[in-house]
Amino acid sequence: MRICITISSRVNLERLHPLRISRRLIRFDPSATPFLNEYNTIEVKSDQKSSPSSYLQKIKDLRSGGYNGPLGIGLEGHFAGAPDLAYIRSALDTLASAKLPIWITELDVSSSPNQSIYLDQIMREVHSHPDVNAIVLWTAWSPSGCYQMCLTDNNFKNLPTGDVVDKFLGEWKMLDGLTGTTDANGYFETSLHHGDYQVQINH
Repeated sequence: MRICITISSRVNLERLHPLRISRRLIRFDPSATPFLNEYNTIEVKSDQKSSPSSYLQKIKDLRSGGYNGPLGIGLEGHFAGAPDLAYIRSALDTLASAKLPIWITELDVSSSPNQSIYLDQIMREVHSHPDVNAIVLWTAWSPSGCYQMCLTDNNFKNLPTGDVVDKFLGEWKMLDGLTGTTDANGYFETSLHHGDYQVQINH
């Protein structure tokens, strides 16, 4: 179970009482991980209020305030245009220094002719980072449309964004049943997507 607590660096922490919220959640389910969820941390490098350094400071504030329980890093990921991939990578590297699980919690891209291209670029960038544990897309369908990005039309036929996601997931499935033989020195080398794998060795 994963619970995201939205605590923005733009509001007064005292008013939100995040420590009290976190402690109540942990009492309800000790296995739950509260996530400090923020926007613009990887999307907009000019927003200093939610920069990676500001985000890390907010974690320090929670810890110094007495909360020492489990905690995760939640990054919303609402992109408004062409992504700055180098900045995304740098921001994730900075946040990874906290040694906490990182989730992309609300990934979407605003509507544009290049929406599906940008989505593909962002998904590949965040998925390739070794410290990103999960990616959640913000694409809930409704008859009146989605927040920023739908994966299907109203007849549930794929839109270009849906094709991107299906292709992305399909690339993982291609790895099922991968076999190989070591060389004379006992080495086997292959290229794999970032993730966890079960390996069976026969000799």
